Amino acid sequence: MVTVLGSGTVLIVDEDAARMKRLSAAISTLGYSILTDSSARSALRRVHSRVVNAVLTSGSLPDMPITVFLDRLRRSNTAAGIVVYGTETTREQAVSLMKKGAVDLLFNTENESRVRESVQRAFAYSSRVFEDNALRQATRDGSPGGAEPVLLYRSGQMEKIVQRIRKVAPLKATVLLTGESGTGKDLIAQYIHSVSGRRGEYIAINCAAIPETLLEDELFGHVRGAFTGAEQTREGKFEAARRGTLLLDEIGEMPLGIQVKLLRVLEEGHVTRLGSNTPVPTDVRLIAATNSDLWARVQEGAFREDLFYRLKVVDVHIPPLRSRRKDIPLLAMSFLRQASEKHDLPMPEVSQELLDALTAHSWPGNVRQLRNLMESLLIEGVGDRLDRDDLPEDIAGSSSSIGDIRVELPQTLESIEKRGH
Repeated sequence: MVTVLGSGTVLIVDEDAARMKRLSAAISTLGYSILTDSSARSALRRVHSRVVNAVLTSGSLPDMPITVFLDRLRRSNTAAGIVVYGTETTREQAVSLMKKGAVDLLFNTENESRVRESVQRAFAYSSRVFEDNALRQATRDGSPGGAEPVLLYRSGQMEKIVQRIRKVAPLKATVLLTGESGTGKDLIAQYIHSVSGRRGEYIAINCAAIPETLLEDELFGHVRGAFTGAEQTREGKFEAARRGTLLLDEIGEMPLGIQVKLLRVLEEGHVTRLGSNTPVPTDVRLIAATNSDLWARVQEGAFREDLFYRLKVVDVHIPPLRSRRKDIPLLAMSFLRQASEKHDLPMPEVSQELLDALTAHSWPGNVRQLRNLMESLLIEGVGDRLDRDDLPEDIAGSSSSIGDIRVELPQTLESIEKRGH
């Protein structure tokens, strides 16, 4: 699945302009887009017109009771994480607000650390709703292209990439994805397919993992009797991906002999199975991906220059995780939540110190390394909290000047009720 959660938008609703300004200043360090409204009715119109991930609202609004506002807000935007602040309340009232849709209650708006914590809790709720909705949509559609994959990001670099690929996705132009190993090129390819409108399958093949003698057959197929053991006709990946998308991963490792045939397919728009003289028309969106310097491969004579330019119609470079540090806490918490669901283990609390260390680390293995680390921390963790000391020494020793970036899952209604006993 792949749905876009983007850089995140926070809406503050309050008639107190000075308090809104103070809250905006506290939240601005997190890198979110911030909107403000002085009334409930204006805020409701706002959430109707755009995606809002988190709503911070005063418990006392001039034009609408807070319970009514929460009710209407939840109906207007089911994915928004809502925080109510500035009101003293009993346990029964707190439970009522949570039932109406609040994911957190904030009593002291002057505590900037607590404000940021509440915003992150609201954003974590929003990300989970987006992921769950995408999974349900994919299940209903019953196909790999039925729902958009989930791209969690907060950095400006990823925002530019998403905007660009949304523009080119509906076109049939070949896309070349470059970037270090583990940056998520396959996920980006899935996202391109999911928003392209193409009805066929998304198929990926690793050109470096298949011997040359088998790779040609995998791509183009064969007819019965084409070679010893070919007892029946078999279509290749180009035919299997008709009206869909074919990802050729590690394209730089493709043997020169097959590069010639691939170029012919791209130029002529059809494939010819091994052992056959009959061309078969293709209708495939081709995406190529590599973690190597493809132009250097051309200069070495290991990659055809004409194929290089044929693939490089749209060139998208995926930056390494170390250059988009704002994405790290959000990704880490998402991976931890996914691992907890996968292994049926409780979701632990995560300390700010641990997130600071993760944000400061260089991540040579990029997103893949972060995902594996979070799963390992969950499995090997002791207790219900993960701290900096739980990290491997090379990561725990990272010094951080990134700032306060805290991400947590939302509190549940049950936890609120338990605190009252």
